[in-house]
Amino acid sequence: MDKQRQFLDLTGDFIASLDKDYRIEFMNRSGRRTLGVALDHDFHTDPMYVHDFHDEENLRLLREEIFPQVISTGAWTGAIQFRALDGRAIPFRLRVLAHLDEQGCVTGLTGIGQDLRLQQALQTQEAMADRILDSTIEGIMVTDADARIQRINPAFTQITGYSLGEIRGLTPRFLRSNHHDQAFYDLMNAALREHGQWQGEVWNRRKSGEVYLQWMSISALRGQDEQVTHYVSVLHDLTEMRAKEAEIEQLAFTDPLTGVGNRHKLIQTLHQQLGCNVDELTPLALMCVDLGQLSPINDRFGMRGGDQLIRCLSQRLRELTSNSLQLYRLTGDEFVILQLNSCDLTDIARQAVRCIQLLQQPVSLEGEVIRLSPSAGIALAPKDAEDADTLLASAQTAMAAAKQSGRDGFRFYDEAISNAMWRRLMLEQQLMLATQPEADLGLELYLQPKVSLPSGEVTGAEVLLRWNHPEKGLISPVDFIPLAEESRLIVALDRWVFVRSCKLLQETARSGLKLPCISINLSAKQLQEPDLVSWCLKTVQHYELDPSCIELEITETAFINLADCVLERLQGLREAGFSLALDDFGTGYSSLTYLRRLPLDVVKIDRSFVADLCQDERATTLLQGVMQLLEKLDFSVVAEGIETEEQASLLHNIGCRMAQGFLFYQPMPAAEFVALYEEK
Repeated sequence: MDKQRQFLDLTGDFIASLDKDYRIEFMNRSGRRTLGVALDHDFHTDPMYVHDFHDEENLRLLREEIFPQVISTGAWTGAIQFRALDGRAIPFRLRVLAHLDEQGCVTGLTGIGQDLRLQQALQTQEAMADRILDSTIEGIMVTDADARIQRINPAFTQITGYSLGEIRGLTPRFLRSNHHDQAFYDLMNAALREHGQWQGEVWNRRKSGEVYLQWMSISALRGQDEQVTHYVSVLHDLTEMRAKEAEIEQLAFTDPLTGVGNRHKLIQTLHQQLGCNVDELTPLALMCVDLGQLSPINDRFGMRGGDQLIRCLSQRLRELTSNSLQLYRLTGDEFVILQLNSCDLTDIARQAVRCIQLLQQPVSLEGEVIRLSPSAGIALAPKDAEDADTLLASAQTAMAAAKQSGRDGFRFYDEAISNAMWRRLMLEQQLMLATQPEADLGLELYLQPKVSLPSGEVTGAEVLLRWNHPEKGLISPVDFIPLAEESRLIVALDRWVFVRSCKLLQETARSGLKLPCISINLSAKQLQEPDLVSWCLKTVQHYELDPSCIELEITETAFINLADCVLERLQGLREAGFSLALDDFGTGYSSLTYLRRLPLDVVKIDRSFVADLCQDERATTLLQGVMQLLEKLDFSVVAEGIETEEQASLLHNIGCRMAQGFLFYQPMPAAEFVALYEEK
């Protein structure tokens, strides 16, 4: 019996035995502690009864319902409230069993119960948690260890549009948008495995299909065995917050009149761009633009009229903006254009000229035409300054210099750069005017004769271009040809030469002199023009010429990354009757692929090849091999840059039949070439 009681003392449940008079015969340790009975209390010497542990209501329930049912059926199970000796009410889940003798008569009762206080507390906490979950503005999602959704709160439904019935048992994959790659989710899962939590911004998709940004925090819940049992995700919709942040930023960093960035935004951007080490700075240009004498406008039309003018001009300046060009309004009539990744000074100067031209265009204000005289100043980082304030001050200093010099212009903070860029732009403008059909700004055709070896007979000529400006004098091709190529004026320049050459051939033919075939250079950009073939044909037909009287020269560099469209245009020119020559052979890649693929008639050996003939036997041997190869391929060959009799003799000996160089003739004006050919 003692061993049985020791066993019963080990259990955490309440256990007590009664005789048929409801006197307590036994109560285990758990029951004694719960009801406040001393552990050494002897129920035989100091008896205690059922009524000592119940109030009147529960005692009546025992006598009238519970005990009669136990005597009748042998057992009863239900909830009942006990009263400890100190008066505390304690809820129990109780099961009462009857003890029967051999005749089946009840001799006593045993009660087994569980204290419900902890369970009720847990239920209360759970109910409270439910209320909290239901009322919180953050969406909450609970999944099992396999990430299958078990529970969500109303905020989750409000944010995503999904109810629990639609997504129970699914994994959260259906919420994914296309903003994140798999690597993003792999890092998230790795953090959950290693640390049991992850948090960050996630782009997800609502039931409506709308993609939205949310802040998500995921925590892993573990059981007593430290194994993950659940994952809890808390998510907050950032859409409204970001919209408010954007609205605040709009108010703080945007000029209300024009809608462009204000001074604060400019300084912030400059700090971001210039906030790294000097060696790591990305070159940028800051251009301050003064609209030009706005005060008289305000005096004449009032502030309202001045605001209208500023809005109009800011719209024009917006035409300049792009990913690398940003517009800001600094003060009343002063704007700033920030050009990122700006290494090309010529391009910066062109932007300044374009800006001034836009602002110089007349504006209609209340029926009157307004013309302004803008000025611009440019400072470069890191050359002129390495911090925002100094860079802005430098640009404003340059702008002041532009205003003092008469307005309608721009200045660099560095005076030397300013002068050089101004001269370069003026030269570009003059060249643009010079290529107009009826212009007379000194562009002239020069021709350098080609001769037959060894006789020296003139067999053709290459058309060259010289510029004898009426005010600036002779301008070297070294200065204006690269400028034309950079600004795309080279296309217009090529066509000017082509037209004037056709006109020369027509005029000499009408005078009774038929000139030999002349060579005209085509630039790489010209070959990219879609109408090249039709334009050339139309031009020679206009001047009543046969295409065979013109040879078109193309340099090797024009064929790097040879596009199919360029090849088609060359074939079109060849089929139209023009002769095609590969110029400067030997200076580039000299790829034999060109000789195989291109529809060529003539190959011109570059002067650098010829210059080494007399000093380098290997050069002579190499050129002889090239000559034999070209002869086998049925190409005509012209050697350029012949300056000595020795070079001419060597070329003749290795099979070259046509040459061009100062030994024979220097480039000469077209009229002199016509006279020379007529005399010869």
